[in-house]
Amino acid sequence: MSAQTLEWVLGGLYLLLGPAAWALFGFGMIKGRQRMDLLQKPWPALADPPLVTILVPAKDEGERIGGCLRSALAQDYPDFEVIAIDDRSTDQTGKVMDELASCDARLRVIHIKEGSLPAGWLGKPFALHTAVSSAKGKWFCFVDSDVVLQPDVVSGTIAVAQYKQFDLFSILPRLESGSFWESLIVPLGGAATSAMYMLPLTNYNETKVAFANGQYLCIRRDVYDAIGGHEAVCGTFSEDVQIARRVKGMGYRPRLSVGTDYAAVRMYSSRGAVFRGWARNFYGGSLGRPWRILAAIAFTLVCCFGAYIAIGWGVWRQIHPVSWVGGIGWLAAGSIHLVLMTYFLSLMYSWSGNRPALALLFPLGGGSLLAIFIRSLWLCATGNVEWRGTTYSRSMRRLS
Repeated sequence: MSAQTLEWVLGGLYLLLGPAAWALFGFGMIKGRQRMDLLQKPWPALADPPLVTILVPAKDEGERIGGCLRSALAQDYPDFEVIAIDDRSTDQTGKVMDELASCDARLRVIHIKEGSLPAGWLGKPFALHTAVSSAKGKWFCFVDSDVVLQPDVVSGTIAVAQYKQFDLFSILPRLESGSFWESLIVPLGGAATSAMYMLPLTNYNETKVAFANGQYLCIRRDVYDAIGGHEAVCGTFSEDVQIARRVKGMGYRPRLSVGTDYAAVRMYSSRGAVFRGWARNFYGGSLGRPWRILAAIAFTLVCCFGAYIAIGWGVWRQIHPVSWVGGIGWLAAGSIHLVLMTYFLSLMYSWSGNRPALALLFPLGGGSLLAIFIRSLWLCATGNVEWRGTTYSRSMRRLS
């Protein structure tokens, strides 16, 4: 095979793995988001609203837990209670909870002491497992302590879930950022999660794919009990995803919705926390197996950074031509690839509540994402993960 023929073959492969791949990915992304746009007003009326228990676990969230609980207590839903779980906190978390509970009878606080976490359990599943035994609701809404809710989110999710006969209903909040690195990397992590775990397929009964977001997850109590509750996922970092998989696997109906107008979350407060947190998320969502992460690395290198390589090669070919079409063809294909990728990335940033212009900085954001994937692969290799001051081994046995 001549060098010119080889270049034509490589050019054809690049067209498939570059521009064509992004056109297909972008189409699927838009259609998937449409499939997840479930919280559309006006919501169906509830003739007999069921009692809802909002459960908020927190460990060392003294600065954020107050805002989260106040937003939970401000819900316009007619019949709910709130249980806050202080999960072995060493800061002011428990004190803030108790002060709020003293002012509002709808809020109860459970304190979990250090040393009470059983072997084989992670902190968050155990905290929620402990709390549900005293919950009275027919629906449970699990809310992370760094989430701020809009007053109508519970009304909307329960109304839609009851009317549509969903058994689990989870939403994707708006991703708020307090720094440049957060706004650049966190939405890319969310987009990577959506692609790696095929989030929109959760809403198709015909597939086995299921995903839930533990930042805001509502589930019918009888379904929660039927799947074994948090005890069935006690040693899993991504317990929310595993709950959704169990729900769907047993024939129930989980659903995932866009929720950027109804809740907001600032997931991490520093660049280091972004790297550690997303690496752990990818590790947990993959159940410690590297294959999805390796596929994400391959996609990022070939289907994303390939645009810059193609443009660079086109410039080189213009200076050192083999045939007149060589440089022009590569430049044209690379430019189309880059425009498609930047456009769809700008949509991702916009959908998450961040500036679309950040898509122009993909070489920096994509490089950071690759570093996170590599860190996640290291977690897969070692099996040792640190979370909230506790280190766990591959078997989820606490090391420290």
